[in-house]
Amino acid sequence: MTRTANYVVAYEATDRGNDAIELGVALARLTGAELRLCLVLAHSTIAPSRLRASGSDFEALLEHQGLEWLAGAAARVPADIVATTHLIWADATSDGLLRAVTEFDSDRIVVGASRHGIRGRYTIGSVANALLHASPVPVALAPHGYLAPAQISRITCAIGTRPGWSTLLDSLLAFTEGHSVDVRFLTLVEVDARRAQHGESTPAVEASRAAESTAHLESVLEYYSTRLPAPGAITTEVAVGENVESAVEGIEWRADEVAFVGSSRLAQPTTIFLGITAHRMLNALPVPLLVVPTGAAALLAR
Repeated sequence: MTRTANYVVAYEATDRGNDAIELGVALARLTGAELRLCLVLAHSTIAPSRLRASGSDFEALLEHQGLEWLAGAAARVPADIVATTHLIWADATSDGLLRAVTEFDSDRIVVGASRHGIRGRYTIGSVANALLHASPVPVALAPHGYLAPAQISRITCAIGTRPGWSTLLDSLLAFTEGHSVDVRFLTLVEVDARRAQHGESTPAVEASRAAESTAHLESVLEYYSTRLPAPGAITTEVAVGENVESAVEGIEWRADEVAFVGSSRLAQPTTIFLGITAHRMLNALPVPLLVVPTGAAALLAR
């Protein structure tokens, strides 16, 4: 029997929860995955004083409200996507979501940006931050105000030259296999940081880094294309800027694409730790971001 992939969607009755649903729908349309809409509620032994109810009565009221919220969440999912709803009790939202990943054997977690974020950009909330430090599966982050396109047309994989880049490509291969989507491999070059370190002129630094990045991208392209000739176009790009943010802002982004990055080298095997470069990318990135755990063994079926 063929296994159907599924994604845990971190739902709450807010704009952030709706952003997560929209991204879940976009990813499911591309991969054929099912969605598990999960609302996590905290146990409470003390009800708010204004309710004049016991802790157990309050939890019953909260459960009823939670089920209504989930019904509203399910109504937001288009008919072409299979989705189920799940009410989870846990001490912390991130704990409940990670438990759901194990229970459903899920392939990734989808979460929205903080409700205080600028539209089209990210503000990492406490739940997303916890998941980015502990998730054993890729985490997909939806920017504030995200709306699912009819179909994701391109994936941009931001990839560095340090050891471990093949793990990210293996996850990308698994994600794109059998799907018609363009792939762009991207490296970022910070001119000023390099110049300050070596005392070189900006043109010299730019030329040196661009040449280094171009050579690396050729290796990346060979690794990817020989393992999975994609139905879509495969391109490479070197983005140069005074910092990561300006490099990201200086290139073209489609409204119907997502970005891929890998975990920091500081991450424990099979877990995520968002590195400094990826954090800075988030400040300027206008599209959803998928963060892949370190450790190839965890990614074989993802």
